[in-house]
Amino acid sequence: MHTLSNADKITDEQSIKDISQIVNYQVTMLIAAGAAMAANCEPCLNKIIPDLIEAGVAEADIRKAVEIGQFVKDKPAAIMKEAADALAGTRLSGKHKSEGCPSENMKAASGCCG
Repeated sequence: MHTLSNADKITDEQSIKDISQIVNYQVTMLIAAGAAMAANCEPCLNKIIPDLIEAGVAEADIRKAVEIGQFVKDKPAAIMKEAADALAGTRLSGKHKSEGCPSENMKAASGCCG
């Protein structure tokens, strides 16, 4: 197993600089919107959404980021409900079919990724 030497380690500040060369501001903020939604951080969302609009991000893209964040938050809860139903005989899951992750629908619609 390879361990990182001190020369291989990077600081948080270096990481932030490096990622800015890969991911632009708009994409970073879309990620932040999804993360804010997944984390239940309303103050974050209240700051991020206006910033995205000001940066010229399409409302459909903002909605998709928020929907994906909500899915990321809800999916583990749905799985736990199904486990409780199976193990404890509860009826928490409602047995409704999951629509799947919104990012999968985006990939299918765009013809991306296989």
